Amino acid sequence: MSSLKLEKAAPLTIEEYARTFEALVTRESTEYDIMAKVAGKLISDNNFDKVPVDMLSIGAGRGQFEKRLVEELGLKLDYIYAVEPNEAHVKLLDPALKTLGVKYDVDPSYFGQDFELMETCADYKFNLIMFSHSLYAFQDPYGVIEYSSKFLKPTGKILIFHQGGPAVEDKLYSFLIDCSDPDIFNAQLTQESHALIAQEIETHFKDKHPESQVIRVEEIAHIDVDNFVKAEEEERDDDIVSFFLQAEYRKLSLEARKYVYETVVSNCEIIQNRNMLRHPCAGIVIGNF
Repeated sequence: MSSLKLEKAAPLTIEEYARTFEALVTRESTEYDIMAKVAGKLISDNNFDKVPVDMLSIGAGRGQFEKRLVEELGLKLDYIYAVEPNEAHVKLLDPALKTLGVKYDVDPSYFGQDFELMETCADYKFNLIMFSHSLYAFQDPYGVIEYSSKFLKPTGKILIFHQGGPAVEDKLYSFLIDCSDPDIFNAQLTQESHALIAQEIETHFKDKHPESQVIRVEEIAHIDVDNFVKAEEEERDDDIVSFFLQAEYRKLSLEARKYVYETVVSNCEIIQNRNMLRHPCAGIVIGNF
C-alpha cells in the first residue's frame, strides 16, 4: 500500500455529516447486532424492561437506536433527555421520539469545551446515560463522562458505544481533519480524540474509580462498501468512507484518495461476494461510581 503524508481537509458540514451518517445507519451492517447484544443484556440485568426508566442520550442522532431500545429490546422508557447538536438530525429526532409516546426533551447543545445540560435538567437524575459513538466529538471525553455521571441515579448505568482498538490501526478514522472552523458541528474532532479506544476508557475508569464496575464487549462489525471498492473512481459510492474520514472523500487530493481507497480495500473481507469493511466497535457499561 502506498504511503501518504497527512494533508488537511475541511471537516464535514452539518449537512454532509447528516447525509453520510444516514448512509452509515441504512447500509447493510452487523454493528447493530453487537450494540443490541450489549444493550439488551444491560436492560435485562437491571430490570429496565420492568421499571420505568429515565434516560439521558448524549449524541442521539435521529433517535433510531433509542427507538430500537424501546420497540425491539423492551426498554420501559418513561422519559428521555436527548442531546443532539446537528440541526439536520434534530428535525428528525423530535418526531422519532414523539412516536414513542413518552415524555422527552431535545437539547441542541454543541459538544464544545463548556458542554453542559440545560438548566431545566440541572437537578435531574437518570437510570441510564448513553453515548452512542459521540465521545469522538469531545475534546475531553473523560471529562464529559465524569460530568454526566453527576446526573446518574445511585443504581444507574452509563452505556457507551465506541470504536474498538483495531480501528486506530486501520487508520480510517478522521486522519484528515482541519479544525479551523469552530462553528462546524464536528470541528472539535482531532486525531487525538479519534484515536481514543474503548480499552482506554475501561482502564481509565477502573483506575480512577476502583469501586466502579466496568464491562467492555469488543467485536468486529462489518459494513457493506462494495459499491465503493468495485466502482471506478468517478462512480464510487463514498458516503460511508467519507463518514469515517469525517471529510468528503471527493474533496481530497488524488494522492489522498488513492491512499484511502487502498486502505479501505486492505481492511475489507469478502462476505457473500460483497466487500465488507471491518468496523471494530465496542460497548462499555459503567456503574457504581
